[in-house]
Amino acid sequence: MDWGAFASIAVAVVGVGGVMIERRRREPRGRERIKADLELLELLPSDSSVVPELRGHIEESIKQIIEVEDEKRRDPFGIVLAIVFTLIAISLIAASFINGGLYWWLTVPGGLTGLFGLAGLAQDATKQKRDERGRPIAE
Repeated sequence: MDWGAFASIAVAVVGVGGVMIERRRREPRGRERIKADLELLELLPSDSSVVPELRGHIEESIKQIIEVEDEKRRDPFGIVLAIVFTLIAISLIAASFINGGLYWWLTVPGGLTGLFGLAGLAQDATKQKRDERGRPIAE
């Protein structure tokens, strides 16, 4: 197996991922965006037709932030567990292809473990109303 090609691809993926994360962090979100909208609202003339729409948008944004911060949250333990399951699945599937496919049968447990990991990540990484133990509450 050519590890040089694998290393080049890994470096490229990490580099692109880092740029995407940095770009996303620079964009104003949440309270910063509401502050910018409030400043824009102050700059607009009071007789502008856009003022009521912008004011309504700002109020809805504030309500959304309050709802998300106070009620909705993620489950960090579930996220870590799902990532561990996904890493185990990747390891099992990679081991099945190394050594010329000698351990081909590892793809089945790897696939099932990966399925559990991705399902858990989808459930626990989304912000939902949760009880004190981290279980989602039906609305």
